[in-house]
Amino acid sequence: MAEDSVENDLEKPEKQSLFGKTGGVFKNIFKSKKSIIIIAVSFVLLIDLGAGAWFFFFKAVPEEEQAITVVEKKIEKAETQEREIIFNDIVELEPFERIPLKSSSTMGLVSMNLSLELTDPRYKKQIFTMEGRIREIITSQLEEMMWLELRNPEGKITLKYNLLKRINAIFPKLTVRNIYFTYFIMQR
Repeated sequence: MAEDSVENDLEKPEKQSLFGKTGGVFKNIFKSKKSIIIIAVSFVLLIDLGAGAWFFFFKAVPEEEQAITVVEKKIEKAETQEREIIFNDIVELEPFERIPLKSSSTMGLVSMNLSLELTDPRYKKQIFTMEGRIREIITSQLEEMMWLELRNPEGKITLKYNLLKRINAIFPKLTVRNIYFTYFIMQR
């Protein structure tokens, strides 16, 4: 009878599967629940590592860098707008270089730039035609002042209002609204 069972075993073909004879190694691995859990966790970790590597190498710009670039773009836009802004009611006169002050002062010369704010932009043409006369008024007013008067803010304000009165006196209507000193240096 033992021979019959051996012959029967030899006659029966063994089951073949994709994983080898009767499941092979994979059948033994998937037999326990513990091994299935370990494989599932390993698979999830592998996916997480792959996603992390992808985000690390192909990620978008971080929020801090995006915020910095947004601020830089706004600054560039503001700078271009500043360059584009043209004040139609402001006339900048040619610089005044080394105008002598009233004698007997410690500082004897003044160099300055100034701009005139007009009451109406249409008066620009009149300012340009009278520029020589305006420069004479400014020079003569400075030559009448002393260094002690110009060294403090009150003296510069006095100079400003005297210039406004004298410049507006040469025009039929009020033309100059304000005077801005953009550069003011006193020298020996």
